[in-house]
Amino acid sequence: MPLTQAEEVQNNNKVFDELKDEYRLASYFLNNLQTKYYKKLSDEDKWHYLEAFWKANDLDPTTDINEFVELIKVRIEHCNTFFTHFKKGWTTDRGRIYIKHGKPYEIIKLKTTSSSKYPQKDFQIWKYRITDYYTYIFIDLQQHGDYRMIYSENDPNEGSWPDWDNYVGSDFDIGLLY
Repeated sequence: MPLTQAEEVQNNNKVFDELKDEYRLASYFLNNLQTKYYKKLSDEDKWHYLEAFWKANDLDPTTDINEFVELIKVRIEHCNTFFTHFKKGWTTDRGRIYIKHGKPYEIIKLKTTSSSKYPQKDFQIWKYRITDYYTYIFIDLQQHGDYRMIYSENDPNEGSWPDWDNYVGSDFDIGLLY
């Protein structure tokens, strides 16, 4: 049976049917205060909170379609296509960053050298230079495609591993981050 217009609009203010998945996705954008508030709510109120979150981020509230939700759905599809390795791509470190910021301005793909903690591991530098200057380093420690973020620059919601530079090696060209 086709959805009514009201059901379509309602469905357009969420991405997942499972509360835990919907929250995990929204948490990529929430600050600490919002997260603490959310955790105190009943399940029903959590759904209302998340619906309000998506509505508040709608890129064009004058339309029936929530363009922000649609954009996020496209990014999730991309993440699940390209970053899925033993878990859904949207739940990976690269997936989280891609969902938050979209396609990087530049991706540099390298291998660690013998001077690093783990020689011959693939790693990537992602740069965003459009509105904010963010830089991230992801490394594939197990060599099975699950890249872990070890470095973040200028993103207050993401952290770096204290010894991230040991993973890329002493001969790493720091200029690649800028």
